[in-house]
Amino acid sequence: MARPGVIITGATGFLGGRLMRQLRKEYQIFAIGRRSPKEAGAPRGAGIHWFQVDIGHFDPLREVFYRIRELGGADLLLHLAAYYDFTGEDHPEYTRTNVMGTRNVLELAVPLKLRKFIYASSVAACPFPQPDEVVTEDTPPTAPVPYARSKRVGEEMIHEFQDRLPACILRLAAIFSNWCEYEPLDEFLQIWCSNRWNARILGGKGQSAVPYLHVRDLLSFYIRVVERCDAIESGEVLQASPDGSTTHLELYREATRAYYGAPRFPVCVPQLLARPGIVSREWLGRATGHIPFERSWMADYIDLRLNVDASRTRRRIDWAPNPDLHILKCMPVMIQNLRDHPGEWRVRSERRKATRLAGEL
Repeated sequence: MARPGVIITGATGFLGGRLMRQLRKEYQIFAIGRRSPKEAGAPRGAGIHWFQVDIGHFDPLREVFYRIRELGGADLLLHLAAYYDFTGEDHPEYTRTNVMGTRNVLELAVPLKLRKFIYASSVAACPFPQPDEVVTEDTPPTAPVPYARSKRVGEEMIHEFQDRLPACILRLAAIFSNWCEYEPLDEFLQIWCSNRWNARILGGKGQSAVPYLHVRDLLSFYIRVVERCDAIESGEVLQASPDGSTTHLELYREATRAYYGAPRFPVCVPQLLARPGIVSREWLGRATGHIPFERSWMADYIDLRLNVDASRTRRRIDWAPNPDLHILKCMPVMIQNLRDHPGEWRVRSERRKATRLAGEL
């Protein structure tokens, strides 16, 4: 009996390759990526059909979907292709890949009669809640930054197509591994564990916070969604996230404890001073051609917490993050990798950066 098929867009990304390794034993994989598997170091072999194509180009993508139908079609589509960056600027790829590319995939998926179209969104598409509130599955994705706006349009398209295409929305937390591989956190760790002038500086009270999820927990989440896809309602939102969030101060203490043997005491710069400092450094960087990672838009989020309540998702699919993979518990391993294997750390960091620039999660 032929194995069911699963289409994965953004297959050469950080998550796509890992999902293929998990699913290839039970599914025939149709992998769609902007880069070649060789270039990305993605898995190849029996049961994996590779298609190197840009989802923003409708006609070549249509040929790929024709070929998938000839090969037996698919039961599921995991849509992971998406561009994102941390500049705060409205890059054209947000429209071309995240919006038009998603519409192309949706339109071409309709004739396949999928069991489920599984769309990767982000908890960052939601605005930071008030101090006594949390982000839930019902929170509208109305955050103002360009990436969030593109994901809001993507979620709206999922609802637009739901009469023709059963689909669900997965909002992901910030994904990391034992090698970090999450650009903002990577930047923080390399500064905090150094002798740089800003190694002890935290903006505001150090209470800026987002939820982090280990990539192994994300894989188990996706596997559970795939297993239970028929029970997930069309248009339903699930959150791949722990509850709450983790602050910069908590991260700083655990990182410096692991690196120096005891936690260091940071210098907390009030927001009124931190904002002009960030703006000045960005303008100086633009003038010299060395723009720092921290950009002006980030000052708006100093001491804000993106607290999440994912309890409904846990009940719906019987899934929960592994407590041993919480980011604070993983910090000693991350710091050991940073300290003892800097070459491998840089390679992984650059590889993750390449995936996001290629429009893949």
